[in-house]
Amino acid sequence: MRLFIAGMLCLHALFFIDLWPRIKRGYPDFVVYYTAATILRNGLGHQLYVLHVQSEVQKRFTGELPSRPGPLPYIHPPAEALIFVPLTGLSFLHAYLLWGLLNIAILFGVAWLLRSDVSWLRLIPPWEFVLGSLAFFPVFEGLLQGQDSILQLLFCVLGWQALKKRADLLAGCWFALGAFKFQFMLPIVLLIVIWKRRRVLMGFAEVSAVLALISVGLIGWRGLLSYPAFVLQIANTPSLGGVPPDFLPNLHGLVMGWPFHLTGAVGTAAIILSSVGLFIFVAGKGRRWSDLGNSTLHLSLAIAAADLIGWQTNVHDFSLLVLPLILIVDYCLRTTPRQPGDQFALLYPTVPMLISPLWLVLWLAAGHMNLMAIPLLWWVWGIGKKLPGDNASLPA
Repeated sequence: MRLFIAGMLCLHALFFIDLWPRIKRGYPDFVVYYTAATILRNGLGHQLYVLHVQSEVQKRFTGELPSRPGPLPYIHPPAEALIFVPLTGLSFLHAYLLWGLLNIAILFGVAWLLRSDVSWLRLIPPWEFVLGSLAFFPVFEGLLQGQDSILQLLFCVLGWQALKKRADLLAGCWFALGAFKFQFMLPIVLLIVIWKRRRVLMGFAEVSAVLALISVGLIGWRGLLSYPAFVLQIANTPSLGGVPPDFLPNLHGLVMGWPFHLTGAVGTAAIILSSVGLFIFVAGKGRRWSDLGNSTLHLSLAIAAADLIGWQTNVHDFSLLVLPLILIVDYCLRTTPRQPGDQFALLYPTVPMLISPLWLVLWLAAGHMNLMAIPLLWWVWGIGKKLPGDNASLPA
């Protein structure tokens, strides 16, 4: 295992070195956070979601980029941009490097938090956990792009710990803080509420209301009301920064990411129906166990399903799967298999997602990252089958 991790890390290091010239020019996704924070710092919050304003600010530190005719737009909620305002005191490159170091520090924090609840993690030092996480291509991609996916992973870990302690209100608060990517946190929270932990919704709603008021203070009511239309415009227009369906490793990508795909209302209906069907499957499986606090499978299933259901799931968004991977390994170590050799059978669907060369082939050669949704869909099905619980799947 250590040899495998070392191999993935070496590959990632070579990839980073190869992309370093593009990073210095301003190609990473971190540019959107730096742009939004700069707009707020300059007192132009009411124009945060005006595309030409973002373009003008962005060009100040990136210049004209040949392969990017327009700006890489900021489409996250306004309140999140506050996190990055202190970084605007540095140059773009220095801010990018500091944010990368903060992300690594967050991974150390995740390791420290999980060690208190996952016994096998206490057998390895935190730095090995961090290296193992960076060997997972989505986490590396999040670090490379300067994304916020690792921060969202931290909030999910904190929410899970609160659920285990039956502090449901606090769990909802943590999940709300991670709702800067609401397409993932909303399905997770909704599933938990369906699984009879309704106080989670109260905490989520309270913190979300506070964040909404902060957003109003930053960009005004008019700016906030224009936000949904701006997000839809960007998400549905690849030339403005939206990701083509064949690069989306989710149900959206599986339905639409092909040369001869369904178009218009038919395609949208197919995506919605498949997402609703998956959600109903997951919700029904989870309700069979009444004690969410004692089941590591519930939140694992919710997070994996959310990555599939999210309309715009990027590769780095799979960073959230670090928590389910840890919890499922813990579950496998604590259960009695039906047959010898089947102890880790529940992890078999995750193998393709752990192989970085496969990600690179699907990205650079095949141009079909959407195929990674297949092993994730298989994993969701496998976890769901375990939830009804028979004697072979109960903790030993």
